Amino acid sequence: MVNSLKEAFGYHGCPICALLYQEETDFICHFQGKAFKEEKVRQDLVSSNGFCNFHFHEMARLTSPLVNAVLTKDLIDREIKEIEGGFYGRIECPVCGYLDQREGLYLQEFTTLLGDASVQQEYKEGDGLCRIHLERVLNLFGKNELNQFLRRTQLMHLKKLKGELQVFINKGGRTSREIGKEKNSWWVAIEKQIGKKGLKNPGS
Repeated sequence: MVNSLKEAFGYHGCPICALLYQEETDFICHFQGKAFKEEKVRQDLVSSNGFCNFHFHEMARLTSPLVNAVLTKDLIDREIKEIEGGFYGRIECPVCGYLDQREGLYLQEFTTLLGDASVQQEYKEGDGLCRIHLERVLNLFGKNELNQFLRRTQLMHLKKLKGELQVFINKGGRTSREIGKEKNSWWVAIEKQIGKKGLKNPGS
């Protein structure tokens, strides 16, 4: 379990994505229990028309069939009323809303942390940000020295990852225990390009 953004620099992959993965699962598990037991929470969810595609599937994976049945029955009741009333509401996914807020806080925290030279060194030793979070952080920094530091470091991380991918390819894609860090390079490379599963691309 990752407890802070600074600690996440040692995670294999984007540190902001690592924290969002963890927060996403924790939030869904907590939320589904409250939605099942508390009428107001469930009605708020119904008012928002449920979850986005990705988070509905995550909810289904993380909770019981009974909880899913109760939630979807209430949502279907609302959809019937919408159709009968001649309107169709859009989905305002509560998990997406929560993660957008948390991501914004982590981006701000990242820009603050990176002002410390010792933190910069820790960051260099990790895998760096995914493409999406790099772009968002660069937009926060503007054209300054930290912007240049991040670009140089991203280039270093990408070249290192490219080397690990080549080693993995040369070994025929084996993932046995004796294979080194490169055995997970294919997954880190995917995350490096598009971030965590369900992360919104810029402009989406």
